[in-house]
This record gives sequence, C-alpha cells and structure tokens, in this order.
Amino acid sequence: MRLSENEVRALIVITRSEDPVHPSDLQKELGLLKGSISRIITHLQDKGLAERAEGEIILAGTPPAEAFKRLYYSHRASPLPEILSGRRMVLLSRLDPLPGSLEDLAEETGIPRDTVYYYLQGFLQLGVVSRSRQGKAYRYSFNNIVWPELKDFVASLREYQVLRLVPREALLIKSYEDSVLFKSLKLQDATLTSFSAYGDFGIDLRLRDNYYTLPKRELGIQEIFVHSLDSAEGLAHRLYCILFYLKNKEALKDVQHSMMESIKAVLQGERIRGYPSLEEVEEQAELYEIREIHIQP
Repeated sequence: MRLSENEVRALIVITRSEDPVHPSDLQKELGLLKGSISRIITHLQDKGLAERAEGEIILAGTPPAEAFKRLYYSHRASPLPEILSGRRMVLLSRLDPLPGSLEDLAEETGIPRDTVYYYLQGFLQLGVVSRSRQGKAYRYSFNNIVWPELKDFVASLREYQVLRLVPREALLIKSYEDSVLFKSLKLQDATLTSFSAYGDFGIDLRLRDNYYTLPKRELGIQEIFVHSLDSAEGLAHRLYCILFYLKNKEALKDVQHSMMESIKAVLQGERIRGYPSLEEVEEQAELYEIREIHIQP
C-alpha cells in the first residue's frame, strides 16, 4: 500500500483537472521523463486510482479514487505528497484505530525506528497524529477529528487492494504492506505458505485448510514462519509453530514477532496459557526427529 511522491503529485494533477489529462501534459507538469510517467500511470492503475481513456488519463471510478478526491478538496493547502509517500500509508493504517508507542509501531509495521520517528514528527506538525504520555513513553494516535478524509482514503485503498488480491471463496487472515495471507479449502492459483509450506522444511502436517499468499512469489523460510505465526489459531497451531521453530532454529533465530516471547518461554519450561506444555512439545518432537528441545533463558 505504498505510494511514491511522484505518484501522489500525478494523482493531484489528475484530480484537480476538469478534463482528461494527456501523458505529455503530466510529463511537463511533473518535469519527469516519458518512461517515468508511463510507470507512474501504470502504478496508479494497479492501485485503482487512475484509468486510461482514449490515450488520456482520468481519475478512476473506484472507492479509493473517490476517497482521494474528497481528501484533496478538503486539504488542498496541505502537502499531501509528504503525508502519503514512502511507507507513511503503512504507518497511518496501523495508527487507526489503536494508538501505539514508537517501539510498537516500528515492530508492527516493519519500518525502521528512526524512520517511524521521522514520519511521526512530520505528522505531529501537520496535526495528522496526536501524542499523549503513558508512563515513560509517548503513544501516538490518528487525529480523526482534523483528518477524517485521510482516514477514509487510507482505509479505502487498503480494502481495495485486499479485495483485489484475495479470491472470493477464500478467508483473509492478514494483509501486509504489499501482500495478503489467506486460507481456502479449494486449491488456489497462489503461493503456498504458512502451515501448508512446512512440508518443504521437515514438518509435514496435511491440514484441511490450504494457506496461501499473493502476489505469487518465492518465499524464504522466515516469511513462511511469520505467516504461520499470524495464522495460528489455538493450541494445536501454536504447537506446530514451535515444532517448526525447533526444526529450523538456526534459520529462524532472528525472527521478531509478538509470539516469539511465549514460544521461548514454553521451551524454557514455563506454562503459558493457550500454548502447549514443554512435555507436549517433547512428545510431538520425536515424530519429526527433533532432539534439541530446551533453550537457555
């Protein structure tokens, strides 16, 4: 769900024009090369924000395009390219509805802490976010009163991209910055991931549901593992996650996820609600020839 600064600038030109915009006029307005303009138009089309009409460009008739139009006419004096470009949209989508600390926002969005801080300082100056102190840390919230149109645009674009990717008969599990995770009883033209990809790494489960991600791409073991953590429902799934972690510990040692603290606590012998006991892990580990179970605190 990322927009470049030039994509936002182009979208503003298209939105404010009373007539369809010719690519050459867009090129002159933005001062970019012809090839760059062509790529920008394609990206805006892919995001459901612009359409080609007889060689010219118009605003698309989609919910996110209409939401951007409302945002633009409500905040024409605001620097929208600065607000929407880079990974700021990812941060904004996380800020609403729940507030978060700098550390929380960096971990959950995958954006480096320094970049999150830089984005938040800009948002504070423009009134896009508000800040309150909780203990020693600040917590940041989306300013729904001043920027409701921005909230609607971010939500609309995110929903549009999710619906475009997820098959109708599938169940969405989670949407990420540029991809979605879902499950389906039916076979799908998508990349197997999560528990459905465990068999390639020594844990063959043969579950009823098939777990997928789109767009189709080659996945690394860490991304597959994170998908399974995000897919985990109940004790059995968490047991599978722990077994997969143990089977491939060296490759997964650097994974950061909110569940990892509980997984490591289980492997140190602690009883964690909703997770299998260490004894249950040891019993199942034998089936997959996992011999090293305990980890040091």
